[in-house]
Amino acid sequence: MKNNHTLWLALAGLSSSAMLLAAPAPAPLEASMALGYVGTSGNTDTSTFNTEFLLTLRSLQWTHNGKLQAMGSKQDSTTRAESYYLEDKSDYSLDANQYLFGKGTYLDDRFSGYRYQATVTTGYGRYMINDDKLKLQAFAGVGYRQTAVNGLASDGNTIVTLGEKLAWSLSDTARLEQSLSSDIGSNLATTVFEIALVSQIIDRLSSKIAIQARNISEVPVGKKKTDTQTSVSLAYSF
Repeated sequence: MKNNHTLWLALAGLSSSAMLLAAPAPAPLEASMALGYVGTSGNTDTSTFNTEFLLTLRSLQWTHNGKLQAMGSKQDSTTRAESYYLEDKSDYSLDANQYLFGKGTYLDDRFSGYRYQATVTTGYGRYMINDDKLKLQAFAGVGYRQTAVNGLASDGNTIVTLGEKLAWSLSDTARLEQSLSSDIGSNLATTVFEIALVSQIIDRLSSKIAIQARNISEVPVGKKKTDTQTSVSLAYSF
């Protein structure tokens, strides 16, 4: 009987090991593109588009996340809004829940009063919750920001970066994504909040409903401190 118990325990251990080995590892490359468009004609001709490209590349202890966002709006052939945003965040894993990171961003918003804002930061991040359904991470670092105002010379200063990011699988076909980041310097602070609901339609095609708010604590005269964007788009993963 003792030998039978030992055999069953050994088989159970082998079965558990096999299940762990069979668990799918994250794909080394993930990418998605979202595109939204609204157009009207008749008494008023308007067109508005937004697009977003996301790329994740994993290699050993590294995870590289790239983002490209673009938005434009025209009314009666006159451009009313145009902005481009580029971001790269590279994480170096220390263990399952901790990492070091380097992050670079570039914003060109033609109607904000700034020619561009560019940042480079490095720091430490940690997953507060890290399971199959819910992932919540927070990070902090220091870096440098270069800012150029229309008609003036560019200016640079040291910044502190604080941020958090959440990914919540609501079901097999829907997930909630949310992030908040802030670059704080001696002359101004830039804060970006994003939240999106992604719902799978069929196979690799999904719908994405997103809200973004960007606040700049100091802006040129005549400009507003907060810009918001609400978008509904189709996203394709590959």
